[in-house]
Amino acid sequence: MAKQGRSESSGKGAGGMLPRTKRRLCALCLVALACVGLAFHTGTGTSSMLGISSVAAICPLGAVEAAIASRTIVPAGVIGLIIAVAVVLLVGRAFCSWGCPMVLLRALFGLKTPHERRERAAAKAQAGKAAGVSANGGAVAEEPARKGLARSRSVPDDAPDAERGGAGDSRMWVLGGAVLTTAAFGFPVFCLVCPVGLTFATIICLWRAIQFGEASLSLVVFPAILIIEAVVLRRWCHTLCPLGALMGLIARGNRTFRATLNEDACLQGSRGIACGKCAEACPEGIDLHAGAPTTRLSECVKCGECKHVCPVQAITFPFFPKSGERSVVAVAGESYASETEAAPVVQADAGKCTVAEVAGSNIESKGEAHE
Repeated sequence: MAKQGRSESSGKGAGGMLPRTKRRLCALCLVALACVGLAFHTGTGTSSMLGISSVAAICPLGAVEAAIASRTIVPAGVIGLIIAVAVVLLVGRAFCSWGCPMVLLRALFGLKTPHERRERAAAKAQAGKAAGVSANGGAVAEEPARKGLARSRSVPDDAPDAERGGAGDSRMWVLGGAVLTTAAFGFPVFCLVCPVGLTFATIICLWRAIQFGEASLSLVVFPAILIIEAVVLRRWCHTLCPLGALMGLIARGNRTFRATLNEDACLQGSRGIACGKCAEACPEGIDLHAGAPTTRLSECVKCGECKHVCPVQAITFPFFPKSGERSVVAVAGESYASETEAAPVVQADAGKCTVAEVAGSNIESKGEAHE
């Protein structure tokens, strides 16, 4: 007896909210936490140094720079650095997409990610196609099939996929420059332009201006630098941010909440259909398909876009892969696999993914998954 597969929908996810909206709300909560700390003197700090009482999780790059600049090791700073490193080892570079103020700045200025721009272009193309269908009296033009995995991804021009997070990554050179200039000048130079620190410095300056009337030039300089970094240097996060580079190095030891691809459910793995939606959506250019050239998985920012756009929900972010689950994760061309139960059979036609029921050799479509 044939078994019916489940129908999937792109929609807005199980919670009814887009991943990017969740990330913006999370980053906003961290900003709000800092504001509450200023208003009620709770001492919770900012994203550069979150903490309770004398225990704080310090920005790992800021802690290293402070130690180099002062040429001393403060026990409290070491403890805070250990906490920060432990967090990165647990969740990888999640801060880049869930906590960094650049997420809010990009939304504030209406800046679109490459994937968002592709979504808008696809929506316009779909609207144009619908208009053409209507004009042709219902005749549908055949859509060309995809050839190979889609490769239009947000990867820095100066860092090939395999070198992302390596010596060819410009962020690594900026990281080295930040450390060397700190040692040379005895001051954490990068902290002067760090968007995380500048965001909260602007909030603190604004707060003091309102509460104590202490207006200063910083209220102009700090926001101006932030605008340059967010609007003019649009590829800041991908080509210049040394904090992201450092977290990427630490995250090489991350083994939890890793993007996991169920090959039995994946269109590419189970049917040989070049879907490529996950690779298109990934802001770091990571391709989860086993054997494909890919960015290091340690560069994953846990944004969840790949999971959201997958037409058959073959991607998950488990704390640890479940026993009995066959999942393939590509890391710089290497794959790791285990066993799982069979997944629904899927088929794709002209870019359309459907979940189908298999009865002998006949495949009967049971519902559209998503385009």
